[in-house]
Amino acid sequence: MLNNNTTKTIGAFLAVAALSSGAAMAEIEGDIYAGYATQYNFRGVNNGDDLGEAGVNLSTKCPLTGGTITAGVWYGSVNADDRLLDNQMISTLGISKQFDAVDVGFGFIRYDFDNGGRSFFSDTSEIYLSAATDLYAGVRGKVAAYYDVEINDGWYLEGTLSKSFEINETVDLTVTGGLSVYQSHASNTDGLNQLFVTVAMPWAVKDNVTLTPYVKYSDVDSDQFSGINGGDLDSGDNEFFGGIRLSVSF
Repeated sequence: MLNNNTTKTIGAFLAVAALSSGAAMAEIEGDIYAGYATQYNFRGVNNGDDLGEAGVNLSTKCPLTGGTITAGVWYGSVNADDRLLDNQMISTLGISKQFDAVDVGFGFIRYDFDNGGRSFFSDTSEIYLSAATDLYAGVRGKVAAYYDVEINDGWYLEGTLSKSFEINETVDLTVTGGLSVYQSHASNTDGLNQLFVTVAMPWAVKDNVTLTPYVKYSDVDSDQFSGINGGDLDSGDNEFFGGIRLSVSF
């Protein structure tokens, strides 16, 4: 579960941003969402089947930098009778700003696990730095670096290319492809982590309501997780899974 320190940090951060923007509370935008996926696949690892998820994302303008302050909480629960975790909560806090054509982001991620008495996963934290820009013909590129500052003391690096196609006035088709690597990471072998492709079809049911079915294919390096936890991770295989998410923006 989310610990008290993380909850207080997110609350205080948003409160300071709101108060510092003037006498009136800063405008806060965001969305709430819930969904289901056939598998909880995190960075190439199948952490369990039948994922139920819910979360909230918030954003507001930063009065000091003119950028955007973001905060979010995600909670997921899986059918994990034979897996290594039952439930997980991920909390994020970040700031982003556009420099010419490049969107740059920096932030903090907290991972809290409920392992059902199993001890493999430990609560940990990461900091991240990302950059994204439109490349050519509607293709958007993004690179991100995540550094585990608590347990694993190493890097996870990811690059993606994505493009959206308009099907009609309310439906798009978005294709995202990418690859990721680990470097000097205590829980993973250095080198290629996975190649992946995601196809999503967001449908704007109403102006502020979106229903998004998606499928994802992940090709994981067979040596990436060898020897970890006695080989008890369902990884090193090609994974194909899908899901659906309903979100409401405000």
